Amino acid sequence: MSLDKNDFYGKDVAEAIKKACEALGVPQENLDIAVMETGSTGIFGLIRKKAHIRVQLKPVAEEVAEVFELDSSPGAEIQEEQHVTEFELPEIAPAETAREEEDDEEEELPTEAEQESDASPESVEIVKEELLRIVALMGFPSTLQVETTGLAISCTLRGEFEENLAGPEGKVLDSLQYILRKIVSRKVQERLRISINVGAFREKRLEELKLKAAELAALVKEDGKTQVLPGLNPSERRVIHMFFQEDKEIRSRSVGDGLFKKILIYKPGKGNRPGGGRKRPQSKGRQGKNGPKNNRES
Repeated sequence: MSLDKNDFYGKDVAEAIKKACEALGVPQENLDIAVMETGSTGIFGLIRKKAHIRVQLKPVAEEVAEVFELDSSPGAEIQEEQHVTEFELPEIAPAETAREEEDDEEEELPTEAEQESDASPESVEIVKEELLRIVALMGFPSTLQVETTGLAISCTLRGEFEENLAGPEGKVLDSLQYILRKIVSRKVQERLRISINVGAFREKRLEELKLKAAELAALVKEDGKTQVLPGLNPSERRVIHMFFQEDKEIRSRSVGDGLFKKILIYKPGKGNRPGGGRKRPQSKGRQGKNGPKNNRES
């Protein structure tokens, strides 16, 4: 069987995988898939990058045949049978995925010292002035309500341009928040944690994402095929990972680079790691002796 690697593209990872399966004439479980680029709409949705995957046919037949040639005696244990297990994404415990999101550059959690600090009135005023100036330059003047808790500053824009400021799937709002954070970070010394909402958009958006995630999870449980949520910001990703934390049948994983990452929703592994695969990092406090069964998440 050929071990050549082939590249495929699509509007998202799911479409690229579908194209690969059709082109190579094999089901997804017979492919080793590496996600090179998850695709993105770019800032303000003006630039779009296609999803890019690199696939390789699994050498199942040759490796299994080789195993039988090495030891075909009755009762012999064939460790290499793990090569024929269904293709699965690397398992990551829900708590680990939540920690992964906490480490995001744009969503750093406060230290104990910072939790005890308060944003200075001067810094809060800078945030107000810069945000109002940006939306005015965009042609969407709005009223602004600001709430502060420690170094966290929550800004809520209201007015007749709420839909324009939110944009498709909140991408304009996310980009506005990103730009404001960068501008303010150059003008104040405090590590402010700035969030922007437009009306009640964030709350409605999260509820819609939870419903969509539940629908995709049901599909994964039904046919075992990986499903994809489109590019989400760090806060949204954290909510989705926590949403699946208690579900033993489903795992979620962020993929991609930059601020907006997609979430893959998939079934957890069966305890067998393909030969040559990377060993999964063990969580703190977990004993990892004597093989994969002791490392398997319950």
